[in-house]
Amino acid sequence: MAAALLFLSDLGIGGSERKSVPIANALLRAGHDIHLAYLNAPHTLRGRLDPGLPVCHLDRTGKFSFAALGRLKRYILAQQISHVACMNLYPLFYAQALAWQLGKRAPLVSVLINTTDFSTRREERQMILYAPLLRRANHLVFGCALQQEQWIDRYKLPAAKSRVVYNGVDHAHFNPGAVAQTREQLRRRYGLPLDAFIVITVGQLRPEKQQTDLIRAVAVLASRGLRVHALLVGDGGERAAIERCIADLGVRDRVHLAGVADDVRPFLKLADAFVLTSTSVETFSNATLEAMAMGLPVVLSRIGGAAEMVEAGRNGLLYSPGDVTQLAGHIGALAGDQMLTRKMGRAAMIRVQGEFAFARMLDEYRALLYLGGSQSAPGVELEHPIAEDFPLSPGNPYGGRSS
Repeated sequence: MAAALLFLSDLGIGGSERKSVPIANALLRAGHDIHLAYLNAPHTLRGRLDPGLPVCHLDRTGKFSFAALGRLKRYILAQQISHVACMNLYPLFYAQALAWQLGKRAPLVSVLINTTDFSTRREERQMILYAPLLRRANHLVFGCALQQEQWIDRYKLPAAKSRVVYNGVDHAHFNPGAVAQTREQLRRRYGLPLDAFIVITVGQLRPEKQQTDLIRAVAVLASRGLRVHALLVGDGGERAAIERCIADLGVRDRVHLAGVADDVRPFLKLADAFVLTSTSVETFSNATLEAMAMGLPVVLSRIGGAAEMVEAGRNGLLYSPGDVTQLAGHIGALAGDQMLTRKMGRAAMIRVQGEFAFARMLDEYRALLYLGGSQSAPGVELEHPIAEDFPLSPGNPYGGRSS
């Protein structure tokens, strides 16, 4: 049986890591020879890995650790690994250095590319080093078609080696029926108005998320007499700036900061619509997929795969990043039309169930790792993979355990 290795920078709580852990667990439970290696701390998600999953901590120190490379080489040879999947860019340095050392004995190397547009010039400059390594990889996996097109053109990557694998969400876990309390009960529980139109956003408070655009949109709508409130779930370095923005615009009574949450589903169920205001980095937002699975229409900045996730006017709306006037207009249109909001929310739920299921995503990674890249592998039957592998925990609105 072929053996595959998922290779990460660390086991902290991030998009790549949160995706890798349930994929590894599900492949193991389906009988595949799957391993996981990571370079350095944090180890936050290690407790979420199946106890039977072979895990190798490479204990990297410094900018490039030859000791870690040696450990990786010994592990791959001992376990007869035939395919290494780099779950983000940095492990690619080690995978390609190892491939050069091993020559004909080297495993296949795949890399998952999780960013569409970088948020800093420093990150963009690093592509001078990454691009040649990407060209040498056996498979390139993108999170959306727009990202695939842009990166192939921008960095001269081989299109024939590339594919798109969309993120997937466990709709058995993320659906309105999975939360026992009613919308009204939940609003009372969290002290939110029963008669307001509540828009929610979920994510870390980071500069590229630009949640202040949502606050400004709420202020615009308040000036028009619309009873629209915003609920921000998450925390991070931008909290102080967000609080200043709320105070400066005089919308303390309309913007609610929930902080991190044990479980985002109750917050999603009490809301009327979901908003994502990111201006960079975002490729195919899991937070958006979870909101859609909970039956919410979504209003997304048009970056990354937003236009591939949302059929504009059917299950959500798109706007130009940073355009607060357009964002406010979309929110106002939903707030003023209850029938439209409900119709879009139902369409969003149906789209996630049909197009963006976890089992479908797993199928594609199974084909990549074990069937020579074929994308026509039979499905793997799973029961609630995300709910089982990521019980939502204190200090983390996305699932997994905080250190």
